[in-house]
Amino acid sequence: MFIGREKELSIIENRINSNRFEFGILYGRRRIGKTTLLKQIVKSKNALYFVANSMGLEYNLKQLSQSIAAYFNEPITFEDFESIFKYLAKRSHDQKIIFILDEFTYLMDSNDKILTIIQNSIDQYLIDTSVCLIISGSHVGMIEDALTYQKPLYGRSTFKLKLEAFDYYEASKFYPNVTSIDKIRLYSVFGGVPFYISRIDPNQSVRDNIINLIIETGAIFEDEINFFLSQEVRSQSSYGRILNAIASGSTRVNEISTKAGNIPSGQLVSYLNVLINLGIIEKDICFGSNDQSRKTLYRIKDPLFRFHYTFIERNKSQKAIMNASLFYDQYIETKLDEFIALEFEIIAQRFLIIKHSGQLERIGRYWANDARARIDIEIDIVASIKDKLIAYECKWTNSPVDLQIVNQLREKAKYLSIENLGFFSKNKFTADVYKTNYLLYTIDDLYSSLINI
Repeated sequence: MFIGREKELSIIENRINSNRFEFGILYGRRRIGKTTLLKQIVKSKNALYFVANSMGLEYNLKQLSQSIAAYFNEPITFEDFESIFKYLAKRSHDQKIIFILDEFTYLMDSNDKILTIIQNSIDQYLIDTSVCLIISGSHVGMIEDALTYQKPLYGRSTFKLKLEAFDYYEASKFYPNVTSIDKIRLYSVFGGVPFYISRIDPNQSVRDNIINLIIETGAIFEDEINFFLSQEVRSQSSYGRILNAIASGSTRVNEISTKAGNIPSGQLVSYLNVLINLGIIEKDICFGSNDQSRKTLYRIKDPLFRFHYTFIERNKSQKAIMNASLFYDQYIETKLDEFIALEFEIIAQRFLIIKHSGQLERIGRYWANDARARIDIEIDIVASIKDKLIAYECKWTNSPVDLQIVNQLREKAKYLSIENLGFFSKNKFTADVYKTNYLLYTIDDLYSSLINI
């Protein structure tokens, strides 16, 4: 069953329905759902679809020739890729041609001239046709580099889409009938990568899903993180140390460098940028600061990666010898709510972005140090909505939010020009808090309030 991607599907279909030449580039990290999206297009359109492989350019040329011959029901072979594009341009005079070339980066790996071949084919044969050519690839860095200035494909694409992981609300469509609390828990562990969340069994508990999908020997995601890194980066050990450092609480460049084995700062920043492009980590910039601010921290963005480096990697010796259920109970169960609490803040922030779309100007976490009072100030979320600053506190605890928590946020809000306060609570609010005029959101509100948006 195809779930989500309505916006991306609409963009691609609109381009396909165009009467002019279209050249689209679809890319994103592994497991993100590129092929599933393209197959959905193939289902509804009469498209020529080919998946490249790592067998080399000549092998792929032969296989593609056979696919084209079968598609047009014509005994034809091609000596090179340029001949293929010339042929498709000719056939487009009689019918709409949609050519989807999936896993294109395999062709780039085998012959770097393929980019020039496509450039020449566009300029000479395709530009004045109604052909819709779509290429797709998983190596994010390779695709983005191919689109840079002075590279053959620069300026040739008419649209490009980088697929990102689903947010918490979109991910919940994969398990719509579980409780709101379990939706938060599942997202906090498995995130929003379609391949990951499609394996969740909504009829099982969160505990059993974690055990069966991650912890058990031979589980589908037991080696997922190591496999992903082995496919995407060259120095797997260096990236692993960096992620382990961040998961351990090192969030600044100098801290990460020290914890990861004194990686030089310039090299470290390069590694961090790769992980950002892959959607594995992200910058956490203090509210009110710009992208170049020194008040920038790094956090693991992908929940499954954060779960792995928080619970699995640091306890891998114990995991190797312990029963899966016992390992969960001893090393995960007691710390899972603390782990989810951080993701709960990100989810609340995303909720506000969706709810106030078109009105939201800035949003982020705020932190500062009051040297005179010798205290650190941290506010979970500060949002600028219609020129008004609102401070939010997020509480993933078994106790309801009470007036003490309200007063604490009110005190911290004095450091900014805050005009209102808001609260997100796992376990609702005390009666006296309900009597206030503050913005109060329960776990159920995170889902029910967005149904008609």
